[in-house]
Formats: sequence, structure tokens, C-alpha cells
Amino acid sequence: MHRLFLLALGFLLASTISVGQTAPTDSQTLQALLVAVRQLRKDLQTTTVASQRVQILLYRMQLQQSAVARAQSRLDDVNAKLAQTRAGLRHFTSETERAETGSNDSQNLARRDGRLAQ
Repeated sequence: MHRLFLLALGFLLASTISVGQTAPTDSQTLQALLVAVRQLRKDLQTTTVASQRVQILLYRMQLQQSAVARAQSRLDDVNAKLAQTRAGLRHFTSETERAETGSNDSQNLARRDGRLAQ
């Protein structure tokens, strides 16, 4: 009976010791999991902020592309008007030269006719 009592006491002490040893391991595991969850949360927040910044930059880039497209369109319009103006100027210059040539020819003809009549 005494042996049975000592054996039961031995089992109780052994189980208490083994439970005591597993408790710190569980606590360490929980602490490691808690640290990992906190790190994941921090990484998720960092990723969210980075994603928001990328979206803002993309929006700004779209605005810039739109502004560039409008400026390019205005430039194309101005270049077309400039080409028309240059063509008009060339036409005006050629018409002026033709008129001057015609006027000079008329004056020369009138002088010749006047000389012949005298």
C-alpha cells in the first residue's frame, strides 16, 4: 500500500512537472504567434499605404497625360494655322510681285508708246 501511494505520488509529481514544462513552451509559442500576427498587421498597413500612394501617383499621371494630350492638340491646331498663314503669305507675295510686274510692264509699254508717238 505504501508502494502504491508512492507510485501515485510519483505519477502526480511527474505529470505536474511535465505540465509545468509544456506551459512555458505553449506560452513561447503563443508569444511567437502574437509577434508574427503583429508583424503581419504592420506589413499589411505598410502595403496598404504603399498601394494608396501608387493609386495617387497613377491618378496624377493620368492627369498629366490628359494635359499633355490637350497641349499636343493645341500645338497641332497652331501648326495647321501657321501653315495656312504661310501659304496665304506666299500667295499674297506672288500676287504682289505679279501686280508689280504687270504695272512695270504697263509703264514700260506706255513709255514706249509715248516715245513712238513723239
